[in-house]
Amino acid sequence: MAMFIAGASRMALIVAGGYLVAFFALASGVVNASIEAVGTRAFIIPTRSVQSLGETVVITLILFVGLAGIMLLQRAAKANAARTQRALLASGFAVLLGGLFLGYLLVSLKL
Repeated sequence: MAMFIAGASRMALIVAGGYLVAFFALASGVVNASIEAVGTRAFIIPTRSVQSLGETVVITLILFVGLAGIMLLQRAAKANAARTQRALLASGFAVLLGGLFLGYLLVSLKL
């Protein structure tokens, strides 16, 4: 019975990970990149209306960095020790702000 539960939780983790990848890819503009940037060899296209597949991958990774920061903040709420809570809060905000900085950096490169 324990083997079945471990297999089921592993399958749920795989499905959840696939869902997150698909959701973040759609949110970062994979449809726009696949339609508009056909035949473009540039990694960053300097316009706001078109993006390349490379930009889509970078934006998806930036979204995962933000998710990691949010998960650290959520773990800080569940921490029992005050020192652990402060460390998780500081690292969560640092990772979240790092992702935000990377997003603004990508937008500034496009303009």
